[in-house]
Amino acid sequence: MEFVMIVEPDEVGRKRLEAVFQTEKPSFSYQITGRPEEALDILEHQKTDVLVCETSLSVLSGREFFTMAKMISPDTVRVAMTSAEHVKDILSFLNECDIYKLIMKPCASFADFIEPVNAALEYHRLKKQAESDLEQANMNLFFSEKDFERIEERQKENVMLYKQAAEVVMTMLKQHLTIGQMDSVGEYMMEHYLRDLLGYYLETMIHENGNYLMGYNRLKNEFHHEDARQSFHMIKKEDCEIPPEIFRKILFLLMILTKACRQILGKYTVSVTMETASEKFFVVRFSCDYSQNLDKNGQIIYTGENQECHKDIMDLTEKITDSIVYRTVSLEKENRYILNCAIERSHHEADS
Repeated sequence: MEFVMIVEPDEVGRKRLEAVFQTEKPSFSYQITGRPEEALDILEHQKTDVLVCETSLSVLSGREFFTMAKMISPDTVRVAMTSAEHVKDILSFLNECDIYKLIMKPCASFADFIEPVNAALEYHRLKKQAESDLEQANMNLFFSEKDFERIEERQKENVMLYKQAAEVVMTMLKQHLTIGQMDSVGEYMMEHYLRDLLGYYLETMIHENGNYLMGYNRLKNEFHHEDARQSFHMIKKEDCEIPPEIFRKILFLLMILTKACRQILGKYTVSVTMETASEKFFVVRFSCDYSQNLDKNGQIIYTGENQECHKDIMDLTEKITDSIVYRTVSLEKENRYILNCAIERSHHEADS
C-alpha cells in the first residue's frame, strides 16, 4: 500500500486531520506527526511515496526541511502546506526543492487537502512507470538473436496493423459515409474527423504500451476540460486485470465513443467502469450524461456544427464499436446514454 507522511506542527490542525482520516478511510497508509525531525527519520528508513509538510516550522525553516527531505528520499513526491501570508517565502524555493503541489491553509474542506495528495500519488505512479519503461528500454539495448526475432515479429505485426488501419478508413469512405452529398463545410469536417480517428487507431493499437494509468491519463488530457464543461472519469474494479493488448482496444473504443460525444454534444459528462464479467469477457460500461444539453422543453441541444455530419458520426461510431466488441447493450435512462460492451479476454479463450 502507498505511504504518505504528513507533518502538521499545529496541534489543532493535526487532531482535525486525524479525526477526518478516521472517518474518510483513505486508500493509502499514512502517518501524521508534529515533529519534522521524526518525519526525516521515517523518510530515511521507510519507503515514502508522498511527503506533505507545513512550511512554518519551529526548529527548521521550510526550505531547510524540504532540502533535507529531497536529499534523503529524492523519489518521494513533495507537497507543501502554507497560509496566505507565507506564500511569498515559499515561492523562493518551490522549484529548488521540487515541490509538486501547494496546499493553501486553512482548507475549506477535506477535498482541498486530499485532492492534491491523490494527484501527487498518481504522479508518483506515472513517474515510477516511466522509469520502469526507460529501464526496460535500456536493457533492450543488448540484443540477442531471440531479441532480433521478436523485433522482426513485432515489425510484421505493425505492418499488419497499418494495413488494417488503411482498410478501416477505406471502408468508412466507401460504405458508411455520405461525404459526396455534403457541402464543402460538412466534407471538410468529416475529413478532419476521419483523420482524428485514424490517428487514435495508430496511436493506441501500435504505439500505446497498454498501461492502464498512462491510458487513463491520456483520456483525461484529451477529453476532460472543466472550463468547456467536458468531464471524463474512469474506474477499473480492483479484481479487473486487463492485458495490455486488450486494453489498447478498450482505449481506442473509449476514444471513439467520447470523441463522438464531444463532436455531437459539445458539453458532456462521461463516466466509464471496467470490470471482469466472466472467464471469457470484460465489461466496459460507458455512460454519457447529456442533461446539461437540454433546452427548457427537454429537447437535446446539439452543437452548432453541420447537422448533416451527426448521423454519419453516429453510424460510424456504431460500426467501429461493433468491430471491436463482442456484444453491446444500449439504453437511455435519466438523460444518460448508456452502452454496455462485452470485450473478449482473448479470441482463443472466447472461441474455446
